Amino acid sequence: MNTQKQIILIVALLFMAVGGCAAYAAIDLPVRAESQQTWTLDQSRERGALLYANNCRTCHGNRGEGGVGLPLDTPELKNQDPLALAANKAMLRRTLYCGRAGTRMPAWLNTNGGSLNAIQIEHLINLITAPEDTEVNGVPTSKWWLEAEHFAHNLNTELTALVSGDTLTTIAQRHGIGYAEISAANGNRNVDEVLPKYTRVRIPGFSAMPNGYIYTVYKDNETLRKIADAQFVGPVIIADLNGLKYTYEEKRGIATMQLLTADGQPRAGLFPGETLRLPEGATYIIAAGDTPSSIAQQHGIAVADLRRLNPDIFNGVADTAELEHRRRLTLPNLVYVAKEGQTLAEIAELHGITDVAALATLNNLDPASPVVNPGQEIRLPAGTRYIVGLADTWQSVANDHKTTVADLARANNADPATPLSQDVVIRLPNIDRYTVKGQNLEEVAAGFSNVTAATLAEANGIQANSILAIGTALKLPDSAWGTAPPDAINPGTACVQYAIPNAVFETLPGLGTPVSITKPENFSTDVKIDAHASDWTVIADGQQQPPNQGGVKVKPGTTITFTSIVGLHNIVFNGQVQGPDLRQGDTRQITMNTPGEFKVTCDYHPPMLAYIWVEE
Repeated sequence: MNTQKQIILIVALLFMAVGGCAAYAAIDLPVRAESQQTWTLDQSRERGALLYANNCRTCHGNRGEGGVGLPLDTPELKNQDPLALAANKAMLRRTLYCGRAGTRMPAWLNTNGGSLNAIQIEHLINLITAPEDTEVNGVPTSKWWLEAEHFAHNLNTELTALVSGDTLTTIAQRHGIGYAEISAANGNRNVDEVLPKYTRVRIPGFSAMPNGYIYTVYKDNETLRKIADAQFVGPVIIADLNGLKYTYEEKRGIATMQLLTADGQPRAGLFPGETLRLPEGATYIIAAGDTPSSIAQQHGIAVADLRRLNPDIFNGVADTAELEHRRRLTLPNLVYVAKEGQTLAEIAELHGITDVAALATLNNLDPASPVVNPGQEIRLPAGTRYIVGLADTWQSVANDHKTTVADLARANNADPATPLSQDVVIRLPNIDRYTVKGQNLEEVAAGFSNVTAATLAEANGIQANSILAIGTALKLPDSAWGTAPPDAINPGTACVQYAIPNAVFETLPGLGTPVSITKPENFSTDVKIDAHASDWTVIADGQQQPPNQGGVKVKPGTTITFTSIVGLHNIVFNGQVQGPDLRQGDTRQITMNTPGEFKVTCDYHPPMLAYIWVEE
């Protein structure tokens, strides 16, 4: 073949190749592009399902059925009409970026204080707006919601519900048990003194090791108090005193202690309601919410015993009144030296002063001026005491109040060599019947969404009234929505341009127009009030009223039936919660005995509204 023919053949083959590629591109690429787009969208929806299971189900349910949060698996949000789809995506994007002011829905965008980035939020939006392509019990849904539910069930296998309550360690710490013993075993050394490295510390003997053993300090900032806690000095004292069986092992400074049953089998911990003797000389650190009566009852003693031993703390305090659980110091000099940036209100709070205006007047200051000058001396009212903070020392408190450590300690009958603590410690008489505190199944279930004592018991093959050892790990039911949602209300500060304030929520429905529900002229006898996703619907004598616009007049003694059709709600009359939450499918009857006007709302869903008038 000559050169000319070769060139013609090469050109022809080149044209054939180019033509073939062009034909392939024209025919296949549009199909491939569409397939790639579909694959990418499906991957996004799958990621959205996993993100939803990890972050959203506590409020909205495992499959978007709605609870504290609104339902998300709804036909409206899956509408594929281009205009509706675009509007839904924009609404969801704004809601996820900013949250909903006045509700528990927080801002999720990381730049607004949330935990998700913009791409992750798009994955969630693609999940929620995925088209209906399957059915569950005859109800259309998206297969990606089933994927989210599958992820949720897998997560539930990794979660456990732990029965919490008193342990021997916490009982010993709260009662100061073990510290005096380790101090005595080491020459009455101060238990809060920082020990040099390589100090040899004697651990006092107990039943498992009658001669005790030597612990060598290798870490920085170790004290006898910390060593006593780590080596279970207090717990073994309590265990031996009460004849509790246990095993104890110490290797290279690491101690382990395991409680045993009567027949020698390991047990998770103490049982709620179990009673224990405490060693003579035990004290008690007051906890938030403690009252003289509650402390006496738990320790099996009389309130009079507490008052006799601790007159300064219990003087003038009623048996059922809450006790101060933060230590307050008497001040020998009623002057406070202001720090950089401090306000008068902050100084008042440090000293338990509630009347900031009076404090301003005492110091000839303008109550409207928030900041005082650094170094300015603020006079304090007579009788003012200082509330001890976590980082406070005797020296720092004395400096702040222009006094000396000696005078401050003398005013509080304290030893300045003892580190200053926030704790309020009281003396106890001999304790023979300390009652162990612990959770029942109902209290454990309250820590999780959509879990009750009955469903938790069924998942673990036990009875709902079972008393379980503290520390017992329980399996969650498959239907659980994870841990209980937080109580924090979104203040609407993440996205000021989109936030809807409480004032607007209070006027829904009809944005900007106050809701006015007129009292009916006639009395009703058969009244039902149904809760849907975000409304109360009143049904009076068979007549259904518009959502969130219903009102009914009844006579005293009339029983009203409340039912949750969709979601989780609470029934609130004039700001007061009426009983436990109303879960989806629950029905509760409330008899209206007291005449008056009752505004019915729900803390979880601010737009929900109804009125009940009870008249003779």
